[in-house]
Amino acid sequence: MNLIFDFGNVLFDLDLPSFEREMKRYAGETTFEAAKVQLLRERVFELYETGGMSTEEFVAKIAESTGATHDQIMDAWNSIFLDFPSHRLHMLLELRKKHQVFLLSNINPMHENWVADYMDRKYGLRDYESLYFDGVYFSHLIRLRKPTREIYEYLLADAELKPEESIFFDDLPENVDAASALGIQGVWHDPKTEIVERLKQMKLWDED
Repeated sequence: MNLIFDFGNVLFDLDLPSFEREMKRYAGETTFEAAKVQLLRERVFELYETGGMSTEEFVAKIAESTGATHDQIMDAWNSIFLDFPSHRLHMLLELRKKHQVFLLSNINPMHENWVADYMDRKYGLRDYESLYFDGVYFSHLIRLRKPTREIYEYLLADAELKPEESIFFDDLPENVDAASALGIQGVWHDPKTEIVERLKQMKLWDED
């Protein structure tokens, strides 16, 4: 079986509201709320996540609209990350003994770099991607993002997978639905629950 995992709030625990909380602290609530409307209208977050904008351009855009400093913006942007528990790394290694394991994530360069540094600092892993996955697909590198149909088609074609032999885990229903529309078995994951237990319930992994 081919197992395709989302990253944030499936494997890596996140506090997604943290970015806005921190930016309101740095820039003020009124200023940030007005800036957010402008940034969303200009599709700044989407462009950054699909390779259409560099980190320097992204930070400059937010600084221009909020008055926050470069360091404040980077700190706020990366503050969403909580933890990637070691038992999930163990799970991925064990899964690869019987299945093909893939990572499919809407992620930007700053977050990709932060995660790589975290894996090195916490676990001494310099190349976690090849150690734990048969293939890694990051939106900013392939210039596609979930839940567009094209990103799933890209992964299936590139990895030479059959949709009926693939299972996709994501914490956002719209992403799961998009995968299911292509014949992939989509599984919604509740971030309040443990993905390891879900895999056991589905009999995809027996820890013993």
